Amino acid sequence: QPRAVRDTLLGRVSLEDQAIHLEEIALSDDALRHADRMQIVACGTSWHAGHVGKFLIERLAKIPVEVDYASEYRYRKPMLDDRCLAVFISQSGETADTLAAERESRAQGAKAIAICNVRGSMLTRECDGTIYTHAGPEIGVASTKAFTSQIVALALLALKLGRVRGTIADAEMAQIIRDLYHIPAQ
Repeated sequence: QPRAVRDTLLGRVSLEDQAIHLEEIALSDDALRHADRMQIVACGTSWHAGHVGKFLIERLAKIPVEVDYASEYRYRKPMLDDRCLAVFISQSGETADTLAAERESRAQGAKAIAICNVRGSMLTRECDGTIYTHAGPEIGVASTKAFTSQIVALALLALKLGRVRGTIADAEMAQIIRDLYHIPAQ
């Protein structure tokens, strides 16, 4: 897990100026600044990571966030538009329910970001951008590395949103970044 966390952070955080570099999401700072709400959609363990992400994003970026289970998302007929930022979390990027939810949100005009471990997966190809977790394959049934690295990716997104929206103080930003890098070696 410590390696998965470090690999998720690698090249994305500047300790010098507390900048968060998420160029792979391919949305402008202006688009991120003007999002007025977010939806996090996932299944299983990724859904649980999404709840942690909700807390982080609402606290640091001051954007209201809903978390939905992907298998129920399209049936509840969510109301979306181009000011909604939808985040889809999937270890594989091939989960059928998550893909269906992503397609529904895009059809309604929402901007879509994937948090995923697998380059070239269907989800990563269809979204506006992806925050790759770089967790590596899960060997056991428990999705520990994926869960931890998804939380790190969500923390990076929350910090980026907080920075571009001006809702996070420099001192708090610096402390959170230091905390992310203070990982036990084992």
